[in-house]
Amino acid sequence: MIKLPPFDKNLGREIKTVDIDGHKPTHASVLLLWYSKPTSDVKKVCELGAGTGFVTFGLSKLYGLKVIGIEKERDFYERALKGKVLNENLDVEFFNIDVEEVKNKFSPESFDMVVFNPPFHPSSDSPNKYRKISRKGDITLLKKFVKSAFYLLKNKGTFVSIASPYKLPSFISILVNSRLVPQQMCIAYGKKAELVLIRGKKNGGEHLEIDDPVFLK
Repeated sequence: MIKLPPFDKNLGREIKTVDIDGHKPTHASVLLLWYSKPTSDVKKVCELGAGTGFVTFGLSKLYGLKVIGIEKERDFYERALKGKVLNENLDVEFFNIDVEEVKNKFSPESFDMVVFNPPFHPSSDSPNKYRKISRKGDITLLKKFVKSAFYLLKNKGTFVSIASPYKLPSFISILVNSRLVPQQMCIAYGKKAELVLIRGKKNGGEHLEIDDPVFLK
């Protein structure tokens, strides 16, 4: 797997996004961007659930990649398009479609890497509409993200995701049953374990490495 640099909470500080109340880059966004550092064979990436585009922009800006962002929420998608103008000269494109619709837009195995932060969190009852959209999900929705990631990835291609530790057993089970095999993992701590980063391969071998933890404070 890949040797990552130490986590920098300021990673992507220069990336411009058009935020909306209840949905803006968070620790999870920066962590996902950091953990998605590409290997040399990665040229084309898809982000499922791109939101307003922070990770999509970051992967293109930092690593010179072609990145496609998939976002079904129209409000987020429109802000991602505005963000593309602000960031200038990035090789990015956004599609306002559901993750299930990628089969209608892309050929199978057309990406070297797929990244995603699925809305699958225990605290999903926010009164803010956009925060609730970003976080609220269930097993069915998570399976859709994983199924689409498998479809898009080349054989032995890399996936990178992030999950709440409360939902980790279900998440790991769905990934493995879908032949997305976790091979690298990192736990991010605040006052306690808050997020788990997962990196692995489509049809990869069973070999899990645990990275040094990240401390957010």
